[in-house]
Amino acid sequence: ENETRELASYTKPRQTFSFEDVESYPTEQLPPRRTIGQKRQPDLDNLADLALTRTTSVAPMDTNQNDLTPPTTGRKMKVSASRRERCRINQARYRKRQRQHAENLDESIRTLQEEIRELGTQRQNMLRRAPTNKSVWIIATEYFRLFRYGYIAPIMALESSTSLPTVCSLTVGSQRESHAQLEFLKATMAPDVTDGNVHGVEAMLENWKMLSLNGGDVHFQPKRLEQLGAGSLLATTKMSVTITESSLRQLFPHLVVDQDAKEDQAKKLSALAAKLLNQRLCVCGSVRFDWDTSIGRVLRLESKADLLSSMLTLLGSLEDVALVFDKALVTLDGRFLANESVISMPASN
Repeated sequence: ENETRELASYTKPRQTFSFEDVESYPTEQLPPRRTIGQKRQPDLDNLADLALTRTTSVAPMDTNQNDLTPPTTGRKMKVSASRRERCRINQARYRKRQRQHAENLDESIRTLQEEIRELGTQRQNMLRRAPTNKSVWIIATEYFRLFRYGYIAPIMALESSTSLPTVCSLTVGSQRESHAQLEFLKATMAPDVTDGNVHGVEAMLENWKMLSLNGGDVHFQPKRLEQLGAGSLLATTKMSVTITESSLRQLFPHLVVDQDAKEDQAKKLSALAAKLLNQRLCVCGSVRFDWDTSIGRVLRLESKADLLSSMLTLLGSLEDVALVFDKALVTLDGRFLANESVISMPASN
C-alpha cells in the first residue's frame, strides 16, 4: 500500500494553467518595465541615449586635441627662429663694437706717433735756440748721447708751430726732414769747426756716416771726462764695431781682391780677411773739445782712435797688422782715406 502511494505521487499528472484562468489586469495597472518586483531600475533606453551622447561629445574633443598639436609645434619653431635671429643680431653688434675698438686703437697709435714726432721736433728747436755758453760739459754729454749708436738717418717730422700741438694740427700739418744730429752740431759747433783735416759740421757728420755704413752695430760711449783748462775738455772713449763684408770691401779692399799680389800673398790676404770677418773690434780712443767762450760754441773737436792695439789683439802679430793696413783706406789712428783726402775717424772703442 505504501508502495502504491509513492508510485501514485510520482505518476500524478502535472497541473496545467490556462491564460483563461489568469485574472487579467488593465494595462495601466501593470508595473512599468523598469520595475522588477518593487525595486525601480534605471531606464535602459535613457542609459543608451546617454552613452551615445557622451561618445559623440568626447569624440570631437579628441579631434580638437589632435588639431591643437600642430599650432603648438609651430609656436615652438617660431620661438626658436626668433631666438636665433636675436643671437645673430647680438653677434653682429659685438663684432661691430670690436672693429670699432680696433679702429680707435689704430687711430690713437697714429696720433701718438705724430705727437711724438712733433715733440721731438720741438725739443730740437728748443735745444737749438737754447744758449750754449753755459758749459762745455753739457755739450760733450749731449754729443755722446746723440752719437752713441753712430750715424742716425734723418726722419720726417711735422712742421713746428708757436701754438701747442693739437690732434687736428698734427694730422694736417706739413712734414719736413728732421736730423737731430746735424741740428745739434749746427747749434753747438762753430761754423768752421775742425776735426783733424775735416772742416765744418757737414764733413764731421759725413765721417760718422762712413763709419756706420762700413761697420755693423756701432756702440760709442765715454769712459771718463777730464777738464784740461778753462775752455778744454778731454773725454776718454770706447767704441765697439763689427767688421762686416762691407767693411772689408770698402776699407780693406786689397784683402778681398788684389790683382797685383802674388798667389801666395793673395792666399795670405784672403786668410786675414776670413779671420777678420764678423769679428767685434773694440777700439779705445779720445775726443777733445776746445771751447770758445766768445761765441759759446765748440771751436775744435779732435778725435783719435787706437786701431793698432785692437787689430793686434785680433790678428796676434804685427806682421799681419802691417799687411792689413798696407793698402787700407783707414789709418792706424782712425782716419778714413777717401778720394785721396783724409777724413778723421771718430774716437772709437
